Parts: sequence; structure tokens; C-alpha cells
Amino acid sequence: MSDDATTGWFDARIVSGAHPASLLPPTDRDGIAAHLDTYAMSGALVSAMASWLHDPLGGNAEATAIADSLADRGVLACWTAVPATPGELDSLAKLVDQAVAEGVAAFRIHPHSHGYSPASLEELYAGLEANGLPLCVDAAEITWSEVDAIASRFPVLPIVVSNVGYRQLRNLWAALRDHDNLFVDLVDFAAHQGLEWLAAEGLSDRLLFATGLGVRDPGESILRLAWSGLDDETVIRIGAGTARRLFAAGGRS
Repeated sequence: MSDDATTGWFDARIVSGAHPASLLPPTDRDGIAAHLDTYAMSGALVSAMASWLHDPLGGNAEATAIADSLADRGVLACWTAVPATPGELDSLAKLVDQAVAEGVAAFRIHPHSHGYSPASLEELYAGLEANGLPLCVDAAEITWSEVDAIASRFPVLPIVVSNVGYRQLRNLWAALRDHDNLFVDLVDFAAHQGLEWLAAEGLSDRLLFATGLGVRDPGESILRLAWSGLDDETVIRIGAGTARRLFAAGGRS
């Protein structure tokens, strides 16, 4: 693999803020900029820890503020959605419209952590599909049957599953086989030669480089891709190409 193949990657999962169980300092704007500099990355997708663990909607402003401050570095915001509930959120359709107006590139959901059924977000999925914005979700937040239902109901909606882990590879394979709109990022993709396996099956264009900075050590994903046995073209596709295509609708005009 040439040195050129390991530069310009797009980090498809960064979480700003501090996890209460972590001994690491908060992942703030400067920390994200340093991360991009250290690994010569071309951009990143940032969501807020607050949106996951504290205030599902309030944290979106934090993600947007960081993305705006690093827009020249290719940083994009990922917002969090919850079901419309009086006093919290009036309309998912309006939330998507606001996100589009503010240059948001994707949405993330935490159904298990936030205590609702993914089936209650059909208005969100329809809005994302219509606007070309991907849906991101951790494997621990949703069942594979629920992923299957969403991917089947909204076949043009890109769905990015994160934190899969090697124990879920059989479920992942079945989902990727059955749904062309399903993708997986490299956060905790701890499978021996898992990237090589999926690439050999013609699925390299469903893999996105992501580190999970803020919740994971970024070295895991970086080494997993950089030290893989994949050719330069495939590494570049996983490292940035697919993410650039998926998140193309986001960003300030």
C-alpha cells in the first residue's frame, strides 16, 4: 500500500463532549482539529455526546457549532432525532427541514438508550430519504429485524450501522446481502480480516472508515484499514470515497 492511500480519509464517526465513564478529556473543537491534523484527514462527521446521553435535541446545536467552526476542514454535523413528543419536538418533518437548511449531513438515532421503538420514526426516515441524508445507528441501539424493516420500507435511505463487533458478523452479512442501502463503519469492527472478507465478496463500497473518537481509541480503526491487505483503490474507497458520496447532501452552501 502506498502512503497516498492512507491520507485524506474521512472520519465518519466522531462524538464531541465527554463520556461520564471515560478518563479521557472531552472531545472538543480543538481536539477534533488536532485529530484531523495528526492523521491528515480530509473531514469528519460529528455528533454530540449530549445528544446521546443528556439532551437528544439540545446537543444538535453543539454538533453544528463544531462543524461550522471546522467547515474549511470538511467537518459535517450529524444530528440526533427522537419521536415527536409535546414539549420536546413538534414535528420530525420540520426537524429534517431545519437540518437541511443548516447543512446537516446525516442523522443518528438511539432507540434503546432513549426508550422508544424505531418504528415510531417513519416520518424521519421519509424525510431523510427525500433529502438524501443517511441514517446512522449503533448495533446495540436496534435489532437486526428492525434494521431490516427500515431498510425494506425505505430502500433508497442509506443506513449506516456502527459498533458492530465480530459477534454480529453473520447478522451483518445477511443484512448487507439483502439490502443495497445498508452500510457499516469501522468503529469496533474487530473481525480478523473482516474488511478483506467483505471486499472479496464485492462489498467494499458498503464500508466506511470511522474511528469513534470520543468513545473509542481512533488507533483501532486507523490500523485496521491501514494494515489491511486491501489494494490502494479499495483503501481509498473505504477511507473516503463512500463517505463523500453518502454525505454529499450536507454542508453549508
